Amino acid sequence: MTSVFRILFVGNSHTYFNAMPVLLSRLAHANGKGPVETKRSVGSGVDLEWHWHNGETRRRIADGSWDYVVLQDRSGGPLENHDSFTRHARFLAAEIKEQGSRVMFYMTWANYLKAETQDLINRAYVEIAAELNALLAPVGMAWQNLYRRSPHPRLHAEDNRHANFLGSYMTSCVFYAVLFDSAPEIGLKDLLSSYSKEDVEMIHRTALETVQGLTMD
Repeated sequence: MTSVFRILFVGNSHTYFNAMPVLLSRLAHANGKGPVETKRSVGSGVDLEWHWHNGETRRRIADGSWDYVVLQDRSGGPLENHDSFTRHARFLAAEIKEQGSRVMFYMTWANYLKAETQDLINRAYVEIAAELNALLAPVGMAWQNLYRRSPHPRLHAEDNRHANFLGSYMTSCVFYAVLFDSAPEIGLKDLLSSYSKEDVEMIHRTALETVQGLTMD
């Protein structure tokens, strides 16, 4: 018997680019998991403070039918305004828990030209997830680990900020690993035909190794 996962994604373009939550749902279906049903409350360039003051986000959280509510700040948010990041993460997490849902944080990735900031982003998300006893999808850390391999595919779009399709696919693989403690055995072949089998397998492996190697201290 399979379990149904209902997930609300709260974030911005790093969530909705390339329909990343849909990729996660399709991955689960292809591999006989789930089903994973996703909804989203998103805005362009917004942070958790914006979501705290956004009536639609609050109404969706209050639905109370979610297994997980995923919180994603701007990539620069934890660096540029750490106090706001942690404060509004706490506010939103409290409401999510009141509805009986589990909080999951979505660790984002650094700008391609500012790779040195990834460790700071990692630390900010690890600390807030540990404080709030929340799950963590270590996406930025997985990107960092993939980029340490040689050779490796590029995950950033041309603007050096957002994900290209392969980056969004890897992001969905990290969420898949968090939910199912495994890597996909079957990829989305119809969408990945232009990428090498080796690159796709590297993404699957790196996503799972990152999730399984995550420590919250």
